[in-house]
Amino acid sequence: LLLRTTLDSRLQAAVEARLDALLAGPGRAAGVAQGAVVAIDAASGAVRAMAGGRDYRTSPFNRATQARRQPGSAFKAFVYLAALEAGAAPDDLVADGPVSLGGWSPGNGNWRSRGEISIEDAFAHSVNTAAVRVMQRAGGPRPVAAAAQRAGLPGPFPPEASIALGTAEVTLIDLVTAYAPFANGGNRVAPFGIAEARAEGRAVAWLPPAAAPAITPAQAAAMRRMMAATVARGTGRAAAVPGVAVAGKTGTTQDNRDAWFIGMAGGMVMGVWLGNDDATPMEGVAGGGLPARLFREILEAAMLARR
Repeated sequence: LLLRTTLDSRLQAAVEARLDALLAGPGRAAGVAQGAVVAIDAASGAVRAMAGGRDYRTSPFNRATQARRQPGSAFKAFVYLAALEAGAAPDDLVADGPVSLGGWSPGNGNWRSRGEISIEDAFAHSVNTAAVRVMQRAGGPRPVAAAAQRAGLPGPFPPEASIALGTAEVTLIDLVTAYAPFANGGNRVAPFGIAEARAEGRAVAWLPPAAAPAITPAQAAAMRRMMAATVARGTGRAAAVPGVAVAGKTGTTQDNRDAWFIGMAGGMVMGVWLGNDDATPMEGVAGGGLPARLFREILEAAMLARR
């Protein structure tokens, strides 16, 4: 039996080398012991690269496919998608001041309230109070969960307002896959790793999962616009690559226990997670820091390898 995989060997090499270098250097200094990276073809779901940890021989646990962690603000993409489906637009205004729901009052970190900002700016700068109001505009937690499931996240999702800030646990590969509709014009895909199978020289019937419409092309374009703003002037600036159209979203969980960047460029969606297996906090590591930087370094290394 001969199997041909979907992996891009140059991208895979770049992922392994850059992840190892980051964990051995700045990651180690910041208390980061582990990381994972997944890259897929946005149009088909074909897995182009995957690293489930820093060293398979010492730890075969695959953090890209097996670890379920809170995505933090990386989940906000589905909050804003649900709002778009309810009729909102990126240029609409939303209040960014304090908000309280049932005694729960999320904070905004270092963000200083401006009163009202555009939905696009609220997304780009990952303003928590604005995200809660955007969720309310979408109709509450239930439509948000439905939008996430339609895009490809299986759940389960909490029925509370905290879903707006990413309290539902996900795997990295599921989160990356659920971002694919934003990159490919609206189609949900399923990840797969086998491109072709042959037995004794003859092709074995093999059909990868087919893509299916999940959101409208207009909604996908609006989400890409807001993700591009995140990289251009928001929390994801460290992921920017000169001359390359990069879009994405950062995510950081409470006490810096998880840090994420999910980005798209050149028809590919790539996600980065950094953290510790025992969920101990990292030292100031947020999604817009080392994860966004690693995304950029991998992309640049892969581009250099193709020249």
